[in-house]
Amino acid sequence: MEMNRRDFLKGMAASALVAGGTVGLAGCSPAGNDANQAAPQGASEGLSSGQHSWEVAPEPISDIAETKDYDIVIVGAGPSGCAAAEAASAQGARVAIIEQAASFTAHGADNGAINTQVHRDAGIEISPEEATRILFNFSQGSVNRDLVYTWASRSGAVFDHFSELCAARDIPSILAISETSKTDWNTLPDQFKEFRTGITFGRADEGVVIDTENFTFIESHLVETLLEAAVANGAETFFNTHAEQLVKEGDTVSGVVATAEDGKHIQFNAAKGVILATGDISGNDEMLACWAPIALRADVCQYFPPNGNLGEGILMGMWAGAAHSKSAAAPMVHPIAATLPLSALSMSWLAVNSLGERYSCEVPYEPYVTNARMNQPGNVAFTIFDGAYEEKTRAQEPETADSLLAGAAERLEAGIANGEMWSADTLEELADAIGVPRETFLATVKRYNEMCATENDVDFGVPARFLASVETPPFYAQPVPAVTLTVPFGLHVDKNSQVCTDDDQPIPGLFAVGNVQGDFFGFSYPVTCPGISHGRALTFGNLVGEALAQGKLIHE
Repeated sequence: MEMNRRDFLKGMAASALVAGGTVGLAGCSPAGNDANQAAPQGASEGLSSGQHSWEVAPEPISDIAETKDYDIVIVGAGPSGCAAAEAASAQGARVAIIEQAASFTAHGADNGAINTQVHRDAGIEISPEEATRILFNFSQGSVNRDLVYTWASRSGAVFDHFSELCAARDIPSILAISETSKTDWNTLPDQFKEFRTGITFGRADEGVVIDTENFTFIESHLVETLLEAAVANGAETFFNTHAEQLVKEGDTVSGVVATAEDGKHIQFNAAKGVILATGDISGNDEMLACWAPIALRADVCQYFPPNGNLGEGILMGMWAGAAHSKSAAAPMVHPIAATLPLSALSMSWLAVNSLGERYSCEVPYEPYVTNARMNQPGNVAFTIFDGAYEEKTRAQEPETADSLLAGAAERLEAGIANGEMWSADTLEELADAIGVPRETFLATVKRYNEMCATENDVDFGVPARFLASVETPPFYAQPVPAVTLTVPFGLHVDKNSQVCTDDDQPIPGLFAVGNVQGDFFGFSYPVTCPGISHGRALTFGNLVGEALAQGKLIHE
């Protein structure tokens, strides 16, 4: 091809995300980020060749300008940290929230929970046991089942509490509004099954981005509600304050040393415990290369605040004797292309790589789509569909077809005009347009159409409902994007979300919630329960915050 397909795909994904109302994009490449930028002090000091930043603890910071005493110190003001702060402060605990940014962090729209009042009102009942089984099996048995079941069995009550808090501010709780929350996929086989777990706190007509000028996400309704409730309960916030190291007294974590905006060091003592809620590792290429190398092949990173998601909770925890997660990192990489209609995020179209070959199951269960694409030659691929797309969309997604098809014709025309996708009257011309070998491409389409006719995909097992033959001109091609939203990987924890050593001993006074909580996901982020990333963050934030304030563990 004359064009650089990889650069084109990155540019297309970035422009599409901006059009969709996202900001803070950064390339997921070894040169994309400085893993030590804004990292805790000492993160790169004293390292010898071959050592990682988390393997050598820095010297303790000794020039403490001020000491503050609290019951609970929370590091991070995202969903999990704010949930912990609200729950702990509601129990009367003295709470400090340390956040390196100027405000709280909130992205997206989906929050996964099971059997909330919102679900009951909609007639939706989900078995916590079934959801746990599928999630556990998706990880190949590598995660802590107790953690997963805790979320599945207790998130409903936690979310009902959140709904009450939001209702007091005239914020409704509704079934999730994003395209990733499917409607009738609970009837599919386990490997594709999705439950309607997603909850959005806000009005459906607001959309995912409620303020395009400031790129404010609808998730901010909930996180702001939790933070304001915590502050009303007496919690204190310390923004523009960067946590550096944990303080230990013997084996017990007793506080946090942080750097204030003026550069002075403050020691925050925690009589009952420290809760790490520091986010994921998507901004740390050293950690990605070690624990999630496939994420480095994504086109762009979304939800990437400046100097954020650097794995600082892992650094501080491991320097204090913690182990990292026993289960593998689980990159959340979705085929998001906001400007393109009927994309691989929603539709199961024939997908081919740069050789013109079919390479994977195309059912839009997100990790299947993106993991396969990121392992293709040249790291590019294309979805192929035909002029009968309306009929085939209705066959695949009968309940949401009207929404998926709304404005599709105009958006297809715009995408072709903008060079974001291709159209041709013949398959030969389409092959030339996307730069794949004609003969191979034609043979691929022929075999795929034959399997569509028999409703039996013997190559990759796509269910008959999702097979869509390519026969009716004009023919269309779109890139298959791969966009990193987050890379959950954290510290080794037990069923109480208490951080543990490598030999599984709980570290007194140290807990991890949100994406720095390890052992919950494994290998890939599952979409069986849409919104589960936020859902487990919020649920464990609430449970750990409340229990710690009461001087107990969440399973006591």
